[in-house]
Amino acid sequence: MAQQETWLIKHAVTGRSFADSRKQVFDCRLETTDGLFCFTLQELPRETAEAIVRYSGELNVFRFVTPEDKSIVKHWYYVTPESVKYNDQTGELTLEADSKIEYHPEEYWGD
Repeated sequence: MAQQETWLIKHAVTGRSFADSRKQVFDCRLETTDGLFCFTLQELPRETAEAIVRYSGELNVFRFVTPEDKSIVKHWYYVTPESVKYNDQTGELTLEADSKIEYHPEEYWGD
Protein backbone atom coordinates (compact mmCIF):
# COMPACT_ATOMS: atom_id res chain seq x y z
CA MET A 1 0.00 0.00 0.00
CA ALA A 2 1.44 3.39 -0.99
CA GLN A 3 1.31 6.55 1.09
CA GLN A 4 -2.07 8.28 0.93
CA GLU A 5 -2.81 11.99 1.29
CA THR A 6 -6.04 13.82 2.01
CA TRP A 7 -6.35 17.59 1.61
CA LEU A 8 -8.85 19.94 3.29
CA ILE A 9 -9.15 23.69 2.90
CA LYS A 10 -11.45 25.09 5.55
CA HIS A 11 -12.89 28.37 6.69
CA ALA A 12 -11.55 28.59 10.24
CA VAL A 13 -11.07 25.41 12.26
CA THR A 14 -14.62 24.14 12.59
CA GLY A 15 -16.17 26.03 9.70
CA ARG A 16 -17.15 25.30 6.15
CA SER A 17 -14.99 23.08 3.96
CA PHE A 18 -14.11 24.75 0.68
CA ALA A 19 -12.15 21.83 -0.72
CA ASP A 20 -11.96 18.21 0.41
CA SER A 21 -10.00 15.69 -1.66
CA ARG A 22 -12.17 12.86 -0.29
CA LYS A 23 -15.21 14.40 -1.99
CA GLN A 24 -13.77 16.43 -4.89
CA VAL A 25 -11.18 15.85 -7.55
CA PHE A 26 -8.41 18.43 -7.59
CA ASP A 27 -4.64 18.48 -7.70
CA CYS A 28 -2.64 19.97 -4.83
CA ARG A 29 1.13 20.36 -4.89
CA LEU A 30 3.16 21.37 -1.87
CA GLU A 31 6.66 22.82 -2.08
CA THR A 32 8.71 23.91 0.90
CA THR A 33 11.33 26.63 0.56
CA ASP A 34 13.16 28.23 3.49
CA GLY A 35 10.39 27.35 5.96
CA LEU A 36 7.62 28.62 3.68
CA PHE A 37 4.97 26.14 2.54
CA CYS A 38 3.73 26.91 -0.98
CA PHE A 39 0.53 25.26 -2.25
CA THR A 40 -0.64 25.13 -5.85
CA LEU A 41 -4.14 23.84 -6.51
CA GLN A 42 -5.58 23.04 -9.90
CA GLU A 43 -8.91 21.71 -11.13
CA LEU A 44 -11.01 23.42 -8.45
CA PRO A 45 -14.29 24.89 -9.64
CA ARG A 46 -13.98 28.64 -10.22
CA GLU A 47 -16.62 29.39 -7.56
CA THR A 48 -14.66 27.39 -4.98
CA ALA A 49 -11.39 29.15 -5.78
CA GLU A 50 -13.06 32.56 -5.62
CA ALA A 51 -14.61 31.73 -2.21
CA ILE A 52 -11.20 30.66 -0.92
CA VAL A 53 -9.74 34.01 -2.02
CA ARG A 54 -12.68 35.88 -0.49
CA TYR A 55 -12.08 34.23 2.91
CA SER A 56 -8.28 34.28 2.71
CA GLY A 57 -7.97 35.84 6.16
CA GLU A 58 -9.67 32.88 7.80
CA LEU A 59 -8.24 29.81 6.07
CA ASN A 60 -6.61 26.65 7.32
CA VAL A 61 -5.13 23.90 5.20
CA PHE A 62 -5.07 20.38 6.56
CA ARG A 63 -3.07 17.55 5.07
CA PHE A 64 -3.57 14.03 6.38
CA VAL A 65 -0.77 11.65 5.43
CA THR A 66 -0.99 7.91 5.94
CA PRO A 67 2.47 6.46 5.31
CA GLU A 68 2.70 2.83 4.31
CA ASP A 69 2.28 0.61 7.40
CA LYS A 70 2.11 3.58 9.82
CA SER A 71 -0.46 5.72 11.59
CA ILE A 72 -1.95 8.82 10.05
CA VAL A 73 -0.11 12.14 10.52
CA LYS A 74 -2.08 15.40 10.52
CA HIS A 75 -0.44 18.59 9.23
CA TRP A 76 -2.20 21.87 10.00
CA TYR A 77 -0.97 24.88 8.01
CA TYR A 78 -1.71 28.50 8.88
CA VAL A 79 -2.31 30.41 5.64
CA THR A 80 -0.80 33.86 5.07
CA PRO A 81 -3.88 35.80 3.86
CA GLU A 82 -2.13 38.08 1.35
CA SER A 83 -0.58 35.07 -0.39
CA VAL A 84 -3.91 33.63 -1.59
CA LYS A 85 -4.27 34.27 -5.31
CA TYR A 86 -6.38 32.84 -8.09
CA ASN A 87 -5.27 33.04 -11.73
CA ASP A 88 -8.47 33.14 -13.77
CA GLN A 89 -6.56 32.38 -16.99
CA THR A 90 -4.87 29.18 -15.80
CA GLY A 91 -7.40 28.15 -13.15
CA GLU A 92 -4.57 27.88 -10.64
CA LEU A 93 -5.00 28.81 -6.99
CA THR A 94 -1.86 29.51 -4.99
CA LEU A 95 -1.40 30.11 -1.30
CA GLU A 96 1.35 30.06 1.27
CA ALA A 97 1.71 29.21 4.93
CA ASP A 98 4.59 30.22 7.14
CA SER A 99 3.86 27.79 9.96
CA LYS A 100 2.34 24.42 10.65
CA ILE A 101 1.58 22.03 13.45
CA GLU A 102 2.12 18.32 12.99
CA TYR A 103 0.06 15.84 15.00
CA HIS A 104 0.85 12.18 15.54
CA PRO A 105 -2.33 10.64 17.03
CA GLU A 106 -0.49 7.81 18.77
CA GLU A 107 1.22 10.45 20.95
CA TYR A 108 -2.13 11.68 22.28
CA TRP A 109 -4.04 8.50 23.06
CA GLY A 110 -3.40 6.32 26.08
CA ASP A 111 -3.69 2.56 26.25
